[in-house]
Amino acid sequence: MDSQFRCGKCGKPISSKFTKCLDCGSLGPHTYNAPADGPAEIGRNPQSPQRREPSPSDRGERQGPATRPERYSERMDIPAEPPSRPAGRHDADDSRFPAGMRHRSPILDHIEEMDSGEQKEPKKRQRKEREQDEDNGFDEKPTSKKHYKDFLEEDEDGEQQPAGVNTRRMVTTAVSIILIILLIMGAFYVYNNFDDITRWLASPTIPEAVRQGDGSASGSPAQQTQPAVNPLAWLTKIFAAGKSGQAPADNTTVPTAAVSQNSTAPVSTPVTTPVTPVTPAPPSDSTPPAISDYNIGSVSDHGATITWKTSEPCISEIHLRTDTGDPIIIKGSTKPDIYHTVLLTGLDSGRTYYMDFQCQDNSGNINEPFKRDFQTLLSAADTVAPQLVGQPAVSANDTSATISWTTDEKAKSQVRYGLVSGDEFPSAFTDKFSTGHSLFLSGLSPSTTYHYQLISRDASGNTMTKTSDDYVFKTEPESGASPYMGSRAPDFTLKNLKGEEVSLSQFRGKKVILNFWASWCSPCKLELPHFQAVWDKYSSGNEIMILTVAGSQSEEAQIRSFITNGNYTFTVCLDPGEEAFNKYELTSIPRTYFIDKDGVIRRIQQGMFTGPGELEFMINSY
Repeated sequence: MDSQFRCGKCGKPISSKFTKCLDCGSLGPHTYNAPADGPAEIGRNPQSPQRREPSPSDRGERQGPATRPERYSERMDIPAEPPSRPAGRHDADDSRFPAGMRHRSPILDHIEEMDSGEQKEPKKRQRKEREQDEDNGFDEKPTSKKHYKDFLEEDEDGEQQPAGVNTRRMVTTAVSIILIILLIMGAFYVYNNFDDITRWLASPTIPEAVRQGDGSASGSPAQQTQPAVNPLAWLTKIFAAGKSGQAPADNTTVPTAAVSQNSTAPVSTPVTTPVTPVTPAPPSDSTPPAISDYNIGSVSDHGATITWKTSEPCISEIHLRTDTGDPIIIKGSTKPDIYHTVLLTGLDSGRTYYMDFQCQDNSGNINEPFKRDFQTLLSAADTVAPQLVGQPAVSANDTSATISWTTDEKAKSQVRYGLVSGDEFPSAFTDKFSTGHSLFLSGLSPSTTYHYQLISRDASGNTMTKTSDDYVFKTEPESGASPYMGSRAPDFTLKNLKGEEVSLSQFRGKKVILNFWASWCSPCKLELPHFQAVWDKYSSGNEIMILTVAGSQSEEAQIRSFITNGNYTFTVCLDPGEEAFNKYELTSIPRTYFIDKDGVIRRIQQGMFTGPGELEFMINSY
């Protein structure tokens, strides 16, 4: 390829001054090195052996007119006076051009036009050439140049300044942040004013202020301004109709304005929006009910009627008791009421009764203690003794028996029994007046016949003594009791701390917890509080009996002191002769036996109990 430009780095022919060299990659600027005899020699390699000797014109020497070669511009028919071009576009070095050559710019332009017509480079390469030409010879790698141009731009004065940030992106980001802040503020406002907004949306109209008149005597009355229609009310109605199937009723009060007869100024009625009343929470009731208007009437020898009133609706009951009897709970009213009535019947003649009133309101408050007492009338001329109803019933085993009977009136009763006459061994009287009587006899001998008598005494002192040849029972043969589970518990008779004789068989008909312990046994003493807790819970039911037996090596003084200091109320028996210990074949303590109502051993616990719950579990397991 013939070219008048050579690479400034390797000397290879180049198509134009700022074209990238294909051999060494130089971006220029390249040199112009045309021979003296025309452009035919431009494309030759300067290292080639056919290179001609440099002419005086090549060396820059001046020549005479006769030897001056023909100018290149004259051969190419370039006009003598080309149009003016801005100076400095091409290289200003004159040493590479023939002597006397002027108009370098037109010649170079013509060469570039010829070269551009001959070469067909890709668009990407042409674009890089244009960028290089605009950069005016910036000699850097294309990647570095592009990176540099991304961050620099020229202002109007030609000075390079940092490129600006994408304005559109900044504006979009700022608007988004503002909208988010407004949405958050709106959400907080709706949350804090939800009720007001709901009422406003539900209102079909928006009230407006009524304009006042000018106040003059001849002035026309003020015009009545109608409230504006709420544009969002239809949205609430649509939602309400969708839920209920019909449009909601309009309960909103429309504001009106009235003109007074004595004044030109209108009198406006304030706009009221219906607000759903909020029922306040009822205050906590801590006041106990008070009892008043107490009255006792219809007192007789066997009953009375009690009435009273409370300050607020309550459920009520009366705890009725005598001097020696246990309290009897009588319900007054099972539903809350302020008027209460209790009818008492079946009372003893001429006896004093004590009442404790208890009323509880809906909040659980109980009245202050309110106690009253009354006395039944004494029956006149009561000389009739109680009479036996039916025949007595006897249930006997090898060592005990239970005798039951009924009288026509309340009385206290006793049984006398013996081997022949039937009155050698009297039992104690029952402690309550009752029509039903049952006494338990213990310490009997196996396979023995006993005769008995029935004695009942009423409140007037009239006594019934019933005897008969038929009142006879016989105990069963010895059952072979043994201290093992499933066998009848061996019976014994010991003295308690009060000096009274206590037999295991006398508790027949109850569940019995029989515990063996000693004062020197630490685990034994540690579990006694658990027995006391169970006794406190079940003693009132008269269905469970706790009986403990202290061994022979225990000192009586230490046992009494320990029981007193611990406030233990269950029965404690002393076994100085080891009678009970030997019958139950004890080798270690503590040991506890659980005996059912028939006197059969159901459970045996060897070792200490850790809590009252274990005892309750054993009791409820049989």
